[in-house]
Amino acid sequence: MKHTARILSLLLAGLLTVSALSACGIGEETPAGTDTGSSTAAGAVETAPETDPVQDAIDAIRKEVDWGGKDFGILYVNDIGGYTEEVEAVEKAGDNTNSGVINDAVFKRNTLFEEYCNLNFVLIPTSNGGIATALNAEVQSGSGDFQLVTQTTSATAAAATSGILYDYLSLDIDYEQPWWDEGTLEFSLAGKVFFMNGPFNIVDDDVTFIMMFNKQLREDYKVANPYDTVKANRWTMDYFSSIITPLAHENGDGKWDYMDTYGFATPDTIGNTLFYGAGLQYIENSREMDAPQLVLKDAQMVRALDVLKVARNIVQSDATYAADSANLANAANIFIEGRSLFYTEAASYLRALNSGMETEYGVLPIPKYSTDQEHFTTWSHSIGSTLSMPTSVGQYDMAQFAKVLETYTLLSQQYVRPAYYDTMLTVRNVRDSESAEMVDLIFQHRIYDMAMYFDSLGLSTVFQTSVAFQDTFSSSYAAASKNFDRKISRLLQKLNSD
Repeated sequence: MKHTARILSLLLAGLLTVSALSACGIGEETPAGTDTGSSTAAGAVETAPETDPVQDAIDAIRKEVDWGGKDFGILYVNDIGGYTEEVEAVEKAGDNTNSGVINDAVFKRNTLFEEYCNLNFVLIPTSNGGIATALNAEVQSGSGDFQLVTQTTSATAAAATSGILYDYLSLDIDYEQPWWDEGTLEFSLAGKVFFMNGPFNIVDDDVTFIMMFNKQLREDYKVANPYDTVKANRWTMDYFSSIITPLAHENGDGKWDYMDTYGFATPDTIGNTLFYGAGLQYIENSREMDAPQLVLKDAQMVRALDVLKVARNIVQSDATYAADSANLANAANIFIEGRSLFYTEAASYLRALNSGMETEYGVLPIPKYSTDQEHFTTWSHSIGSTLSMPTSVGQYDMAQFAKVLETYTLLSQQYVRPAYYDTMLTVRNVRDSESAEMVDLIFQHRIYDMAMYFDSLGLSTVFQTSVAFQDTFSSSYAAASKNFDRKISRLLQKLNSD
């Protein structure tokens, strides 16, 4: 991606910022005289006790899975913030920080994974630049040094079209279970799925884009409670534009810059964020489609052009500080310093905000295009992590391999997912229950667009550039889409030849 290096450095800074928050619960005593035995009163309907579907699935698969005491390895990136956090752990973190909570959950997952599957879990850290070489070497040699790979979504997508990743759909696994990500399940190439998100990866969540607001400024400016606006389905781009416009304040030196006050502060990814927030995408693909198709045409193109107009009005106005590529951190600083009502960034920045921002803040979804848009939608950047398998795993007993993979996923759902999402993301790094509700709303509908993962298609920066600079969207999109079918055929050629 165009700004990957800058985003990686900012993401690392966000991921390394930690905070602590304790919580307690109150139990309810049984009233005096209550019968706590097993008998049922006459005429009462006896209800079955609630069960934990994750634990039930773990209990069932433990009876069948056995890797025979052999090594089972995972290759992963070790020089991008958050990637080691997904895989590496020590026995006791020794603290109650965000990283400590996740560490303890990952350690528990890894330990039980080895025990339940009768395997030795081998961790193989590799630089982002070297992981492709290691993956290719494994496929060519069939050494069996590792069976899973965690790397960026864009790098994984490229590996898939090189014919070196194993198809998830060829495994006997029920992917309709809630611990598998529906978005990546539908990210299909030639009817096959080569990478998957789930409770085992964290960075894809950390690079999901959200919006935040300053609660004190909201009161000072007498802006309607944004939570209520979201719940009333009135949180749209036009509404957002109308409320930030009056809030800009130039400090008197005659120029708009970092030292002024704004309605909205944002990095230069804002074009893509508003595009996907409007429910748009360039390319559609699913398990039922033979080949990906361009869907930005006809009514969707009319919608895109209108979104572009509104987005340019937002970003180009004095009410918005849009950080240029050399000063992306300025947008965060303006918000933290209380000089912007709204701010948008990746979810990883919540750690930094909770640690460094004294003023109370809240979390919101990206505004919709209009009230008739069914869901609030967002996107996850292509540097997000995802899990794949080299084709060399085909040498194993694939029934057992599928059980091992399922066990890894289920244990991640049981331990890692609650530590990251339920504890860190929606409790520790947000400051009210309504923000936690908004986070749930945001993560329900993420758009995985092939255009973001293949620079060779020429679409990843078309809308974003037209929002931030000169509007060349129509001509740039026409040029990129002209050769789309040929480019897709080239990408899928190796897959279709299987």
